Amino acid sequence: MCASAAEFISVLSFWGPLKADPKSYGEVVLQRLFETKPDSQKLFTKFADLPKEQLQNNPDLQAHGGIVLCKLTEFLQGGGRDKKTLKDLAESHAKQHKIPRVYFQIISDVIFEVVVEKIEGFGTDAQTALKNVLKTFQTQMGEFYDELGFDDK
Repeated sequence: MCASAAEFISVLSFWGPLKADPKSYGEVVLQRLFETKPDSQKLFTKFADLPKEQLQNNPDLQAHGGIVLCKLTEFLQGGGRDKKTLKDLAESHAKQHKIPRVYFQIISDVIFEVVVEKIEGFGTDAQTALKNVLKTFQTQMGEFYDELGFDDK
């Protein structure tokens, strides 16, 4: 299922706080990812061996989390039609970082949880829109992984 243009618009209507402060929200997303899926921390060489205490207020973690949310913001603003951004992202994650595609679903679930928790007035319709947009993101990343021949299934 692909998200509709209206769903992208809906998500963008509440995305402002994340766009305005991607480092802070990104840090929360990555910390939550590492808490809920501890194996994921090993995929980030810079953070692989750091204890939880050293991840809090860590400028490198904030910067990386900011990049994650900025790339997602680019995807949102392009309405899911900006293939170059995702292709570049897929290429780096498949070839350089060797990230299994399942982690796009995992981080999407974490992003969803953080947004529901942190953004006020995030109602049922907005939640459905965000789920559909994140599913579109995952699907498109998977398609690029397939094009690249990255078989991690």
